Amino acid sequence: MAKKRRRGQGVQGPLSGNSGVDNPGECQGGDGSADLSDATSVPRGYQLVRRIKEDHGQVLFGLSINLYDERRHNLFATTGANRATVYELFPDGNIEVRQVYVDEDRSESYFCCAWSVEPNTDDALLAVAGQLGIIRIINLMEQRVTRTLMGHGNSINDLRFHPYQPTLLLSASKDESIRLWAVDSCVCVAVFTGDSGHRGEVLSLDFHLDGDRFVSAGMDNAIKVWSLKQCKAAIEKAHTFD
Repeated sequence: MAKKRRRGQGVQGPLSGNSGVDNPGECQGGDGSADLSDATSVPRGYQLVRRIKEDHGQVLFGLSINLYDERRHNLFATTGANRATVYELFPDGNIEVRQVYVDEDRSESYFCCAWSVEPNTDDALLAVAGQLGIIRIINLMEQRVTRTLMGHGNSINDLRFHPYQPTLLLSASKDESIRLWAVDSCVCVAVFTGDSGHRGEVLSLDFHLDGDRFVSAGMDNAIKVWSLKQCKAAIEKAHTFD
């Protein structure tokens, strides 16, 4: 069972680094040349509106637009190095940094992030995870980590919140397992592994919109469809755990 603890640092304000508007670009074929084989049906004049380069100089592994909360659809987050950055995207294409979270552990490298909301307050939540196999839940209104989830034996490659239950979170790991978490109580509800599980690190997963199924894919060249119906009792119990 994961314990609650706080770690890391929330920083409000702009992120230093190079930014600017690039020249317009057009859709190109695989060899770099313009593909005009069906020019009548392909829109012309795709344009790059804005380009920002984060100053940590590391790979940006993750990006997630906030589709969970319709009041904050203009927010998106990136993960790279030991940092998660929250941006606001404006209709004219301009981008502004709203928050930066920097983990205290310099050996951390965040690979993924996912959006949700705090049910009791409607505060925006951002889950981040990566190299150290630790999930941190950041409350953007409080500008701090409010929960920490531990249990994976290796790095975490992907995170997904349930489409209708904002406190249910899936995590995919290099340890070949998938975990279902009740974020409100910091309880691991279920571990999807073993004979039916992946035979390599799990790279990606996502919920079906019915909320009862999810799909995962991994290094074993396998796609697996999982049912959550058998977990309903455990999910209800986890929400009441103190």
